[in-house]
Amino acid sequence: MASDLATDFANLDDAAFARLYRERIEPCFVANEEGRIAAVAAFKRRGLIALGVTIVVAVLAWVVTRNWVAGAVIAMFGVIGGGIYAYLPLAKVAEKLKREYCAAIAQAMGASFQIGAFQPPAFERIKQLRLVPNFDRSHFEDLFQGAYKESRFDLYEARLEQRRTDSKGRTHYTTVFRGQLIRMHFPRAFLGTTIVRRDAGVFNAFGGGGKLERVRLTDPQFERTFEVWGTDQVEARYLVHPVMMERLLGMERGLHGKRLRCAFEGGDLLVAVEGGNLFEPGDLFKPLVDPARARRIVDEIAGVVRVMDQVLTAQARRA
Repeated sequence: MASDLATDFANLDDAAFARLYRERIEPCFVANEEGRIAAVAAFKRRGLIALGVTIVVAVLAWVVTRNWVAGAVIAMFGVIGGGIYAYLPLAKVAEKLKREYCAAIAQAMGASFQIGAFQPPAFERIKQLRLVPNFDRSHFEDLFQGAYKESRFDLYEARLEQRRTDSKGRTHYTTVFRGQLIRMHFPRAFLGTTIVRRDAGVFNAFGGGGKLERVRLTDPQFERTFEVWGTDQVEARYLVHPVMMERLLGMERGLHGKRLRCAFEGGDLLVAVEGGNLFEPGDLFKPLVDPARARRIVDEIAGVVRVMDQVLTAQARRA
């Protein structure tokens, strides 16, 4: 059953999605709807309490100090703190829901899901190949691990931050990468190393690095869109053909990302896509039972499987 469903993820039509939603995801949404309603009610109740307390404290501060700035500052922090306090019940529902529906989707494709506390797969090689910028602090979450046909994949989210110091000696952290990191492992190793970058910004200055040389593509459209570097010109042109590039662009769109870069090396395709915080349940102030909510999450994962399917097809055709 799992392998059949995984094949459907590569060619996911409306009927296959409807079955996946009905059998795996909708029961999870239904089971958590009552908790969502209760959390929304708690949010409203806590919000009113926090607002009332903030107003009273801000007015008292103004009466005592006769300083409207003090009252305004207290009001600002009160609104922020009150908002966090009010949202806590919804945050708990969101985490529980996310664990359950991501696990259900993963199981449907023969995979597993882990929300946190894991070692990021292939991250050292991703750094060595300069698919992510330098950083000082990192955070990883939402790990999907599974198999598709005779290949395997790891998909997870990363937030990388760089430590910076201002003119007054104060230290702060700036996010230099947020998005998805993916490792796809295939049964047949690539002959060389091929690196593909799209709209890489500052990464364009890196060039290929090491012994990699610029690869000229035969398709002028993709020549304008991608920068390709490789140790084996013949293999690089074979890998970076229009169908593969369309699959990569489709995956980038599915992940709502930008500036995709990837590397073919050994038996792995390593991918970094800058994007947002994916796989989240969405607006909890609306009913959970909605296929559109699930379709977005499924499509985010399905794009990865489609790329794997294309690589396997290319490897099977290679002499």
